[in-house]
Amino acid sequence: MNILRKLVDKDELKRLLVLMLPLYIANLMNMGMGVVDTIVAGQAGPEQLAGVALGSSVTVPIMVAVGAVLTIIGPMVSRLRGAGCEGKVGLLLNNAKLLALILMFVEVVALLAAVQVFPLVSDDAVMVEVATDYLYFLVFCVPASVMLRCLQGHFEGYGHTRPAMLIAFVGLLMNIPLNFVFVFGWGVIPAMGGAGTGLTTTLIHYLMMGAMLLLMVLYPRYRRNMVQMWANRPPEWRVVRDIFNKGLPLGVASLCEMTFFCVITLVIAPLGALAVGAHQVAINVSAVLFMFPLSLSIATSIRSAYHVGARDKLRFDALLRTSITFMLAVILSLALLTICFRREIISLYTDELPIIELASGLLLICAVYQLSDALQALMSGLLRGCHDTQAITWVNMFSYWVIGFPLACILIRTDWIVPAMGPAGAWVSFVVSLTITAVLLSLRFLRVRKQVFRAN
Repeated sequence: MNILRKLVDKDELKRLLVLMLPLYIANLMNMGMGVVDTIVAGQAGPEQLAGVALGSSVTVPIMVAVGAVLTIIGPMVSRLRGAGCEGKVGLLLNNAKLLALILMFVEVVALLAAVQVFPLVSDDAVMVEVATDYLYFLVFCVPASVMLRCLQGHFEGYGHTRPAMLIAFVGLLMNIPLNFVFVFGWGVIPAMGGAGTGLTTTLIHYLMMGAMLLLMVLYPRYRRNMVQMWANRPPEWRVVRDIFNKGLPLGVASLCEMTFFCVITLVIAPLGALAVGAHQVAINVSAVLFMFPLSLSIATSIRSAYHVGARDKLRFDALLRTSITFMLAVILSLALLTICFRREIISLYTDELPIIELASGLLLICAVYQLSDALQALMSGLLRGCHDTQAITWVNMFSYWVIGFPLACILIRTDWIVPAMGPAGAWVSFVVSLTITAVLLSLRFLRVRKQVFRAN
């Protein structure tokens, strides 16, 4: 018990939970929107489902990577508050808004260019048409998704994460009927097929953005920031560059990670529908499990940034001990549950016995890398809190593309190291890649921690 008291600071644990739990629920609900899109598109027909899958495989990495650039706003706001400079938050948001406008243009250009990829990867005219229409709808979503990320960062920086949870809940509820309306038609609204899920996503993002703006107006504490954010003032390029320089590595790192997992699916594809189906089910379970370390990472980045701004090394170290202990307890529990109930979990996705057998084996490997995955996410959050983000990019590039991807190709398709492992080879590469990422980011964090508090 005394050891536990030394490892866990009750105040930090309470603050972490207040921050993390709404984020965790919001992340699960955002995943739920994607699940609803898939289910409704599937009911419209296999070509419609395939078109949405093709469209999202291109649009999601681009949109997530651009949004990741702006995730630095939360830690920057928190650091200003910790340093007693809350009055500068409005100035930060005003210049973040300008950067967001630039990123919107880049994202739109990237999405429009990505349309050319569809005919290259599929000869199915219907699937390509659905994917194209889906992407065009999401082009209109860009302003809302980018500004929503800015506004979420503002609330996260204040440790106020419940609005994101409540808004995501409302968004999920509205996502269901709107999908059916636009996919199958209703009254004067024509049936749009799978592409209608793209229009639904766009409308939901504008509603969520509007709700965030309304909350900034309604909360007296944030009203001043709202006015300063939209004030017509000359940009301070120093601030814009600071946000960009800290945020760009996060966007690149996110793109490296997402494309790695997407491309691995293409490597597995020639092995047949069974291999692809088992891999996709297992990767979906893994994504759900990752929502915990992702949410903890965001919460930890906010708290660590606050302590760095306040130059409070004691509280920073208390946060470090608490977050690691909490992460270990939860992740080891999740890994054990995954091992014990892997067949039951897979059965929620499919009743095909061959897929259940193969995917169950993959989930055993998934349970192995849960600790590495959680640790690398936590270290990434702590580094964001210290405003040290470039190392995350280089580590992700090295771990996923220099080590992980070649290793996956070798293990999946060749007998060079061991007899060809099929889909399991990809998952072994995940274990290796994530372990290397966790080790390298941990070493980087230990160095940065000393540098940040060297003056103290």
